Amino acid sequence: MFWAPLFLILYTYMLYPLILLVVRRFKTARSTTPEFHELPGVSVVVAVYNEEKTLDEKMKNLFMTDYPREKIEFLFGSDGSDDRTNTILLEQKDMALKVDIFHQRRGKAAVLNELIPRARGEIVVLSDANTFYLPSTIRLLVQHFSDSTVGAVCGELILESDFHTVGGVGEGYYWRYENRMKQMESDLQTTVGATGAVYAIRQRLFRPLPEHKPVMDDFIIPLSIVRQGYAVRYEPNARAHERPSNSVIGEFRRKVRIGAANFYGLPEFVSLLHPCYGFAALALWSRKILRWCVPFFMIVMITASVVLAGESRFFYAIASLEAAFFASAFLGFVLEKVRLRISIFGLPYYFVAMNVALFVGFIKFAIGRQPATWDVIRS
Repeated sequence: MFWAPLFLILYTYMLYPLILLVVRRFKTARSTTPEFHELPGVSVVVAVYNEEKTLDEKMKNLFMTDYPREKIEFLFGSDGSDDRTNTILLEQKDMALKVDIFHQRRGKAAVLNELIPRARGEIVVLSDANTFYLPSTIRLLVQHFSDSTVGAVCGELILESDFHTVGGVGEGYYWRYENRMKQMESDLQTTVGATGAVYAIRQRLFRPLPEHKPVMDDFIIPLSIVRQGYAVRYEPNARAHERPSNSVIGEFRRKVRIGAANFYGLPEFVSLLHPCYGFAALALWSRKILRWCVPFFMIVMITASVVLAGESRFFYAIASLEAAFFASAFLGFVLEKVRLRISIFGLPYYFVAMNVALFVGFIKFAIGRQPATWDVIRS
């Protein structure tokens, strides 16, 4: 009860990346991506809800892209917004910017199901209202589709906090770690999942998302594409910048929602866990399924070490180290609340907060309390 959970935690966070690193060293480098003879049409799709504070800046940012204007269109869908979002969108509506106002709030999946089939572009780029691209980002995403085996491409999201916090330090470490994992998986065959704020797909490969439950589109859509036999690539130079919420409670709520949506989405890709899918199945088990189980592994492992501490000096020391780790995480939480930044507490605080949110997300999934809609969290 102690060693098995410990091994699985170490495997998903350390051993699996090490395996990728070693195998990648011996893999023949992928040939250079061929150039397009003619750039394909692109549709940028953005689902929004109550985004009056960011919409003007978002639209200006998209219009700054260096992708040929005659080859690109922008599709915005408002999901029951009740602020000035609809007014702002309709004021900017033109031949290149198309707007759909949905008065009934149904959730992001429903908006994407409406907009993506209407897209005229061969390539669909999915973005968020509070995410801002470099001028080259769309072009860099699209260039990979000259390879007929590629069905989706994920870019790199860079988080910009207004101030440096303990949690921000931990999240920064984690994002760099995740991006490195995506790069290695992409180099070997395919990464699993994408970053919802900056990814692109072939329009014809899109399959409707379930609307009756919360799911993560940036996870379900890429996996649907992998199931169809295509690869998901990672392009680190296709960068997007996002200003995350500076609210500790708000970010925690967001992570709870993501955790619950992951569990809700499990039936949508369970077939990909079969070994017949090869590397994709390995990546799913190693970087997703086991990662989602870490809160439960921790509960079992800590319980076992506490029980064994009464009869073993070794396990007494282990239990003491566990207590010190959780104490450092709690101290990180306190420092975050009082706006003090001591970097050493960033990683344990973020790790514990992430897994507590995942556990709460599982509870909300189990009792059916997570809605399909989303809330805007801004500070």
